[in-house]
Amino acid sequence: MAELNPVAEPSHAPTPVGGVPRWLDRLITGWGLAGGVLFCAIVAMSIVSILGRKLLASPIQGDMELLQMGAAIGSAAFLPLCELYDHHIKVDALTTWMSERGRAVLDTLAHTLLLGVALLLTWRTALYMLEAHENQEVSTLLLVPLWQPVALLVPSFVLLALAALSRVNASLRVAVKGAAA
Repeated sequence: MAELNPVAEPSHAPTPVGGVPRWLDRLITGWGLAGGVLFCAIVAMSIVSILGRKLLASPIQGDMELLQMGAAIGSAAFLPLCELYDHHIKVDALTTWMSERGRAVLDTLAHTLLLGVALLLTWRTALYMLEAHENQEVSTLLLVPLWQPVALLVPSFVLLALAALSRVNASLRVAVKGAAA
């Protein structure tokens, strides 16, 4: 990614060390890798289905349902990893003139807002999962109970909230003390 200010050094979030941050780092990294493996599996399934459709007139039934479910689960699995390492898209053009502490205050605000959204998503997704289970909702072709793929989204949102809480803590330390977290 191109930097707007080539003189300024890029800010990289430090690797979490010791205690809960290290545990959180390993858990979130493993969850993100599982999301990557899921994406590889749905790509392979799509290739097999396309080849089957074109060469044998026999695609995988329900391939689009599986693709949609897998993409949702895999994408959600990457969100905590992006937040833990502070690799979300940022527009730094308006904050290059600010001090490190000033940017840390804005980062604290942004991570706190994301924490709130992650908690809201966790709560509402868990409620939907329970409702889908109670109402026995299923997908159209494969009749997959919808609560099952939705249940796999909940841990991603919980991990996103934990990652956001970790980033709030790190940004707040910089904002208050003025030292790198």
